[in-house]
Amino acid sequence: MSAISPSQWIQERIEILQSSAEPVDLSAVATELAAADHPAALDALDPFLRDPAFLARLDDGEDPTAAITEHLRPVLTALIQRASPEIVPLCLSLANDGAFLSDPDRKSFLLEALAGVVPMSPESVAVFSSANSEGYFASNARLLAENTSPAALGLFLTMMLDDNEDIETRVELLHSSLVPVRNRIPIIEMVGRLAAKNPGEELVNAAIESIYDFQVTWRKGHPAPPPPWRTASTDSLKALLALAPHLKKHLLLPETLQTAMAHTTEIASEILARRNP
Repeated sequence: MSAISPSQWIQERIEILQSSAEPVDLSAVATELAAADHPAALDALDPFLRDPAFLARLDDGEDPTAAITEHLRPVLTALIQRASPEIVPLCLSLANDGAFLSDPDRKSFLLEALAGVVPMSPESVAVFSSANSEGYFASNARLLAENTSPAALGLFLTMMLDDNEDIETRVELLHSSLVPVRNRIPIIEMVGRLAAKNPGEELVNAAIESIYDFQVTWRKGHPAPPPPWRTASTDSLKALLALAPHLKKHLLLPETLQTAMAHTTEIASEILARRNP
């Protein structure tokens, strides 16, 4: 913001959004509001993104078959890149607005923005839960795992235990969702909770191997190689080491998985030993 007061800066942009017919200008100004630090800027943006007339001006000249227009995309991307608790009311408002969701693909941007806010609120969890039945089950799983807050992982666990989804899909989602964040304590603990539910050998093994093993055949274009264990916190390494014997004691694990667990725990032990000589 410039030397003028925040309220003046916001008002100037409101006036442009009210009067301009230039999609490029509308996009630039709306993006400024979406990226601004002052929460009132997000409040000011809210009614415009729920206004069919404004959305029509913003989309003027765009391909009507496009899933998301180039002029709206920067506005929503700014919310994702600057995710914070302040964006949640705006995203929740849009998630229940018929005008904004007249293009249903816009919801994916809202879900990504909400997933960037930690911890995830109960209201945000409800949006994710509702979106699961709208074709977002797979993308939601990855976003919830990345969030790692208790509410997000609670829904993730429920999704993985949902027998209405085929087992192959859930196994793939465990691999693709957990591998990139396997060095975080909440993920390690969540795997323990899933195993305790005893949902079946295939699902349990997929969850366990997602943190103790990695096979390139799991990737299918989704997860990058897992983060190195030396980037994990000391507490994460301790949690990893504590979980392994518990799993081996209570579960009949394949020999290949036991071997992978032994290799991983050896690495974690060596890292801890060097951190605490």
